[in-house]
Amino acid sequence: MEEMNDRPLTIIGGGIAGLSLGVGLRNAGVPVTIIEAATYPRHRVCGEFISGVSRDTLESLGVADLLDDAEVCRETAWHDASGPILRKTLPSPALGISRFRLDRRMVDRFRELGGELREGERYRENGPAPEGHLFATGRSRDAESPWLGLKGHLTDYPLGADLEMHLGDGGYIGLSRIEDGRVNACGLFRRRGDLHVQGSEALLAYLSACGLGKLSERLGRAGLDPESLTGVSAFQFGRQVKSEGGNVRLGDRFSIIGPFTGHGMSMAFQSAAIVLPLLRDYAKGGIGWDEVARQSDSLLSRSFRRRLGVSRLVHPFLTSDRGRRVMTILARRNWLPFSLLYRATR
Repeated sequence: MEEMNDRPLTIIGGGIAGLSLGVGLRNAGVPVTIIEAATYPRHRVCGEFISGVSRDTLESLGVADLLDDAEVCRETAWHDASGPILRKTLPSPALGISRFRLDRRMVDRFRELGGELREGERYRENGPAPEGHLFATGRSRDAESPWLGLKGHLTDYPLGADLEMHLGDGGYIGLSRIEDGRVNACGLFRRRGDLHVQGSEALLAYLSACGLGKLSERLGRAGLDPESLTGVSAFQFGRQVKSEGGNVRLGDRFSIIGPFTGHGMSMAFQSAAIVLPLLRDYAKGGIGWDEVARQSDSLLSRSFRRRLGVSRLVHPFLTSDRGRRVMTILARRNWLPFSLLYRATR
């Protein structure tokens, strides 16, 4: 139940971090508005693979039950153009669910709790944001970024493991199990000026250009759902640049971890859970907005520093020809400390 003197909060951005935080705040009776530029439901470039977030964290946000029917992923297999290089049981099971389904469920939960959601409205950042406004808008835009993310759902692809990773020259793709027998295909590639393709042709063309032509052919035969195809560019990994207007940030607006870790969705939930107590205190008048900004930045930095550092060290091995050869040799000789690296990015 809302109290008459509760300070209202506005969350700019309705992705995983923004929606789950909105649900958590509404469960505490805090008046919340979410401003989202897109409309729901929608597909997003995302691994759709949730790994490393605890049940307690999800319950603290009030969204744990929304994942009860997610696919349980226990095994991963890694490949390069020549074939399999590694097969491992994941140190802890992961969950597979599409953003289309998960976002829609969180939207419904937020509205059921009395939250105000303004879809199709773009917030214009002009100078410092007003007090009580926080940013969960995703990546900071970087027009010089060399990266391109492409994603689509496969309707008839026979997975060899719950999560397949395929490494190419200048790119890689993850194939993971999601609901209704579908497979999410999400790849990261270095942009190529010689490829002028769109839609399903873009994903298949980039795979071929990375030396993964046989995989491209298999994906083409498996069938790509055209409504699920989407892409994203102009982003960089790691700690994001803090803009003048974004004093309180979370999710990808704060930091982006390499997608090969399978930990991006979990970090969105975790960042929401980290700032939730601070925002509850602010809404009840127990803390000022400047202190919320200072403490949230400090807490998120400490929580994510190690995993971002490990990701930054490993990522070049997956996106350069020389690095990939080294990783392939280590994996085939069983010298790659997979479990250690997996836990270090969580």
